[in-house]
Amino acid sequence: MNATNDEWGCTIEQFNRINPPTFDGRGDATLAEDWIQDIEEILRVINCTDEQKVLYSAFKLTGETKRWWIFERTIREAEETEIVRWVHFEQIFLERFFPTSIRDDKAMEFANLVQGALTVHQYVARFIELSRFAAYLILDEEKKARKFEQGLNENIYEQIMGFQIRNFSELVNKATVF
Repeated sequence: MNATNDEWGCTIEQFNRINPPTFDGRGDATLAEDWIQDIEEILRVINCTDEQKVLYSAFKLTGETKRWWIFERTIREAEETEIVRWVHFEQIFLERFFPTSIRDDKAMEFANLVQGALTVHQYVARFIELSRFAAYLILDEEKKARKFEQGLNENIYEQIMGFQIRNFSELVNKATVF
């Protein structure tokens, strides 16, 4: 990127060309986090300024979510006498649509996750899906592998534990065999 693009950021045309998702606030609360991550990735790739990030993201809100944002923006801009920055937008968006209580519930669900009646493939998918809510439990590859291994069904766990596998992918591959 040249200095001019860095100064000016991106255009709404560039943003829309990537077909960013809309968000209406309906459905599972994790959809809010998914939406913000998808939007943030697009904004990062096309190198938008902080102001453009908020404007373009808000453009993809629909229905009740758009009404919520217009109300929030009006209040915040009146109080702060400046434009809402991306970090604040993301924070208030997640507070509203993916509250801490739900994030904490998901973290607890991950902490207590076991294979149970799931196939290894289903367990892997659930493990990966929930792990983002409790990354502090799996700070490195070995901790991730240990957490996964401890949740395996007893018969698979007993066959695998002797291998002392410290790599998550390798452990998953081995568990799938049993």
